[in-house]
Amino acid sequence: MLILGIDTTTLSCSVALLENDSILAELTLNIKKTHSERLMPLLDLMLNEAGIAREDLEAIAVAAGPGSFTGLRIGVSTARALAQGLRIPAVPVCTIEALADIVPSPGALICPLLDARRSQIYTALYRRQAEPPHNLQTLIKPAALSLTDLTKALQKHDQPVIFVGEGLHSYAEKLTDLMAWQAVVTAAPHRLCRASLVACRGRRLLQQNPDRPYEELLPIYLRKPEAERLAAERQGGSE
Repeated sequence: MLILGIDTTTLSCSVALLENDSILAELTLNIKKTHSERLMPLLDLMLNEAGIAREDLEAIAVAAGPGSFTGLRIGVSTARALAQGLRIPAVPVCTIEALADIVPSPGALICPLLDARRSQIYTALYRRQAEPPHNLQTLIKPAALSLTDLTKALQKHDQPVIFVGEGLHSYAEKLTDLMAWQAVVTAAPHRLCRASLVACRGRRLLQQNPDRPYEELLPIYLRKPEAERLAAERQGGSE
């Protein structure tokens, strides 16, 4: 199966092509430019370089959140439009789960981090199962947490925790201070959200349920978008 992966949930804009278990192509930009301006040109460039037409795609996997509200909506709406036009399945992938797949070590505790702003982090905790096929076991469900609440929960596990994700740019030093030996802070390549991770995760989901209609492809929010939150606060203040 030829799967297109898309990730626009953070500053990174990333597209990838996965055929079975081989990554054919991947382009990732991690610069400040709106995803609406660069996603389709990046996608067309990748397809042209790979010699693949849009009509050759057999499925789409898109990072549906959590992440930047604007970014994930751009990715999801683009994936929906492509899937509808091509009449192929489309699967939403949790950004945090895709990041956790970076770490293959059996038995490892894996904690992805995305900056959620407002002094919060989008995060979760997984254990890579020791026995084949080494699936991810969810110990803390994806949520928006404060750093204090997260570290308290992690310190209950008496083993090192491997941190991945772009949230480390803001919180790596604090995590090391708070958790000492328990914090394993990964380097830059493990902090980047990439479409190949999304495509690989999406492939597993499609194997479980190959008929994923595009109508069911929706953003994954862990809290209300800022505009909705502010509107609710104004409404509450007017009562």
